[in-house]
Amino acid sequence: MKIAIIGCGTMGKLYAERFASMQDAQLTALANRSEGPLLELAEQYGATPYRSWEELFEKAEADVVCVTLPTHLHKEVVLLAAAHGKHIICEKPLALNPDDAEEMRLACERAGVRLFAAHVLRYFPEYAQLKAQTAAGVAGRIGVAHAKRASKHPVSGSWYADVTRSGGIVFDLMIHDLDFLAWTLGEVRTVYAAERKSEGVIYASVTLRFASGAIANVEAHWGYPGPFLTQVELAGTGGVLRFDSQTSRSLVIQQADPEGTATRGVGFPLRPALKDPFSIQLEQFLACIRSGDEPLVTAQDGVTAVRIAYAAAQSLETGLPVRLSSASTGQSVSQEVRR
Repeated sequence: MKIAIIGCGTMGKLYAERFASMQDAQLTALANRSEGPLLELAEQYGATPYRSWEELFEKAEADVVCVTLPTHLHKEVVLLAAAHGKHIICEKPLALNPDDAEEMRLACERAGVRLFAAHVLRYFPEYAQLKAQTAAGVAGRIGVAHAKRASKHPVSGSWYADVTRSGGIVFDLMIHDLDFLAWTLGEVRTVYAAERKSEGVIYASVTLRFASGAIANVEAHWGYPGPFLTQVELAGTGGVLRFDSQTSRSLVIQQADPEGTATRGVGFPLRPALKDPFSIQLEQFLACIRSGDEPLVTAQDGVTAVRIAYAAAQSLETGLPVRLSSASTGQSVSQEVRR
């Protein structure tokens, strides 16, 4: 299967490396506005470089287009890819607001192409096991959950640090756990968020109330003075399920920091296995294109994650909880909950 990648930053490079190791995938094209990383990656993997995604769509041979651009550009490129009949793998989050995410999903549906939302956390075995154990009732009916994710602060001037492009800490970092909890505990009914900022540090806390009655507290921390950290705990009527990356030998954090920048940059967890979750995710997406099967993360799941994150952003603005109403296409943001 012929693959094109649009966006040659952190995730574009990771995707290129993973596809290069797959026998049934051929990286044919790359597009990026900055010439340096584009030419470097094209030479490394033997792909044709394009200075714009418009040129790539006109000239490149590709069955699948991977969108690894800053989040605010996702919609434009996904709609263009759908119009050209390309299947799409889009990095999380799909968009910065639920209307755009839903428009992307519907455009792909109408064009007869697949849209895959790359919420890779579901492919980490620890989280997959937590989901399976919860579904099996190992801890009984879940009443309280807690999830935390802490990382370096984005480098000043990077698109990650620009809320208008990344959506900020909730959309870029916390959304991993928002998606996991919705996947595991079901429909979210209300969302309440708080955020605190200081020089080099951003902390956000979001409280989710589920249709099941469960309540989850979700934390995200940019500027954490230690290694990349993830924690999750699910407490139910029959016990507690818990995972902590700091006490698990199966999760290895690999970071390379220039001297003096230990709390700034982009970090993500990697596993020392033959196939890490990123490879497994991409392989499943390609397999689903061939078979027509549904992936572990559907396009609708991607839309739902954006709806929850957007509700959190609304709550940050108003200081009030936000209610999510059920709809045929998933959860939609409705009115604020009055105190």
